[in-house]
Amino acid sequence: MRLLMGMLLGLVAGCSQAALVPLFDSQFLDPAKPDARALSRCQAESQGYPPYPGQLRMGSKYDQGQVSKDVLDKKAARQYQAQVEAIYGYLAFLGQITEYMRKPDPAIRAAAKACFSTTLERWAEAESLTQREASKQGEAVRKWFLSALATNMMKAQALTDWQASDRQRDWLALLADRVQAYATPRRQRMDLYNNHDYWSSWAVMAAALVLDDPARLSWAEQGYWLAIGQITPRKGGVVLPLEAARGKRAEEYHAFAITPLILMAEAGTRNGLALYDGDGQQLHALAAQVVHFWAGDGKGVAFAQRQESIDDHKMAWWPVYAHRFPERLPLPAGDADRFGSRFTGGSLGGLWEAPP
Repeated sequence: MRLLMGMLLGLVAGCSQAALVPLFDSQFLDPAKPDARALSRCQAESQGYPPYPGQLRMGSKYDQGQVSKDVLDKKAARQYQAQVEAIYGYLAFLGQITEYMRKPDPAIRAAAKACFSTTLERWAEAESLTQREASKQGEAVRKWFLSALATNMMKAQALTDWQASDRQRDWLALLADRVQAYATPRRQRMDLYNNHDYWSSWAVMAAALVLDDPARLSWAEQGYWLAIGQITPRKGGVVLPLEAARGKRAEEYHAFAITPLILMAEAGTRNGLALYDGDGQQLHALAAQVVHFWAGDGKGVAFAQRQESIDDHKMAWWPVYAHRFPERLPLPAGDADRFGSRFTGGSLGGLWEAPP
């Protein structure tokens, strides 16, 4: 029934041409001329991030001989890092630019806006990361890239009056096409459906919000409900079974997996989808469980194996959730900016004008 409703939503929205609501509120300052020095410095630095020319043939950094795949293969990890260094470096740079859009000086924001466009245009012209052939890990890199790219675009839209060029929109759409083409068949294998699929759904939803594309929003919503259906009660709390099977990284993978779910729930809610309602209420229990994992307070579900600690960047979802539900899981005082991932364009705190 939910899948049917999602498809109907896409058809209705497509007919009405109602604009989709982005993840963040518009809050840009008055227009100003770009600060010439800041713009020159940023554009010069952007030359250090040429379009990625390589193949999407990355391999996993984990020992594939382990069923849980929770042990790093040091040689494979070094090779993987070398393969993705240019891609992740570019994403980090985009995140830095959008952080400058938070500055109170309108001239600095204007410089960041201009530099952001220049930095995107070169990669868009090259249609970077859109090749059809990709390894399994290469597909993962592509969806994370799409997530970061579209989220940074929404930040730029909210913090300045930036708008994507036609070439940038075409590039974003092609990336989303590739992600959907790989992710759609996986929805027939729920024994494999895991955090990778959650991220694919969010990446496409984020692209939908930038492109104002209700059909992609509907596709992503279907993926969201499939993920919600995997939240399973366990003594003390709830788990995602496939993430719970990740050995000493089970808690860490829960934090990573919930991020796209919270972002979809928030974006969907802003677009009239009741993603926190019905079965979606289970997301609250999962969020509380992940905070317990992060805090290491021993509450909730306990895994038999000693767990790796959860880095703050895996908690990028928390400022988003705490904004909508401040009474449920309030952030540690003054700590919103510490929670941010390269896959979310940095911190997502402070991007709304007032509580909904």
